[in-house]
Amino acid sequence: MQYEKSLFNYIGFKKAGYFLFLFGIFFLCSSLFISVLFLIPALIIGSVLQIKNKELFNDKWSCSFFACGILILINALLQKFFLINNYKDIWNSDLTIFGLANWLPYFWVFWAFQPFLETESKRKKFVIFLVSGTLPLIITGFGQYFFDWTGPFQTLNGLIIWYQRPIVNPGGLTGLFNNQNYAGSWLNLIWPFCIALVFEKTQSIFKIGVNISFLFSVALASFLTYSRNAWGGLLLALPLVIGQARIIWIAPLVTLLVIYLFTYLSGSLSIELLDSIKKFIPQKVYLEFAEEGYTNLDTTRLEILKSALQIATIRPFIGIGAASFTAIFAMRTNLYKGHSHNLISELAISYGIPVTLILLITVVILIIKSGVSIFSKKDNKTANNFVDRAFWTSIFIFLLSQLVDIQYFDGKISILAWTLLCGIKKIKDQEKNSFLENENNL
Repeated sequence: MQYEKSLFNYIGFKKAGYFLFLFGIFFLCSSLFISVLFLIPALIIGSVLQIKNKELFNDKWSCSFFACGILILINALLQKFFLINNYKDIWNSDLTIFGLANWLPYFWVFWAFQPFLETESKRKKFVIFLVSGTLPLIITGFGQYFFDWTGPFQTLNGLIIWYQRPIVNPGGLTGLFNNQNYAGSWLNLIWPFCIALVFEKTQSIFKIGVNISFLFSVALASFLTYSRNAWGGLLLALPLVIGQARIIWIAPLVTLLVIYLFTYLSGSLSIELLDSIKKFIPQKVYLEFAEEGYTNLDTTRLEILKSALQIATIRPFIGIGAASFTAIFAMRTNLYKGHSHNLISELAISYGIPVTLILLITVVILIIKSGVSIFSKKDNKTANNFVDRAFWTSIFIFLLSQLVDIQYFDGKISILAWTLLCGIKKIKDQEKNSFLENENNL
């Protein structure tokens, strides 16, 4: 009797954490503040569950991330309190302490959210809440773009802020984000799941209609951000989620893209014809690819990356400190750049090359192993699990995009990214457990 009561309490405790997690994910796009109100107790409950399941030190991935967290914390304390700040006239060393918020909480997220993504059914519910929670972004984004909705609108003395920035031509959709690239990054993270939901079997006509509506809405919103990363994600996600057998679905789209790029990059057409075609293409879209779109750049991404790598070698083992790249780069070039446009170099400058390598190697190995587990499935039941494929595709495309730009430092995006990374880890674990069960049954 006592055992049954204890089991009931455990299940109830786990369900409470799971629903807090789902509601936190639902509100994540709309309001980071409201989302955190749900996610923090979910993190606490998830941590208790992990400890109860003796997963504190048994998870090698989490151990690696925790090691990174310890190194980042030590390096930050050394930078702030024990080492000479050679850039104190141009950079505030307090930022290196504030910068810990970009890393330490998310290692906890990866570990504590695992009980809430451990099964296929839980991951599907997560996807439904995540995609549904993106509706406010789509509505406000379309309102901003087509009807000139402007803001920001705020409540509770600024605790909840919805951004609708005026779009200055050329400019892209931002919706609830304060930057079009951030909006594009969020939509890229959502896009693979929209594809997966459309191809899921045993759906009613109503659900199919809703899923297709979301699919086209997210695709249009992504395009209207005028973010090249978002455009690339739209195309790359399709074959990864739906598989090679369905590649014919995107052949016309790829053909049109190739023709478009050839037209504007080759210079093979007459000026008169180009001018005629340009009338039907938004200016921002044209400038993203045409030669004149790059004539006013003060420096290229490659030049920024080279400078970032040079700065990283100034103090290679423990780093200079968070946000120091901006100040040092401005001092050297008289140009302002908010970041290095590469997350790896940004982390190396902030907290050192060793911790960067540990984090990078851990993430890359997890991506590779989970990818092999997901995409090497042979039987029809598992091979057509589009949701699991979408998990991997979403985080993979996001990580690729962070090599040429950084949206990671937006709190909404970083929470979602680490949650997805947690998801692919649990997919891999589930496949491993299934394999062991099959071996034992032989």
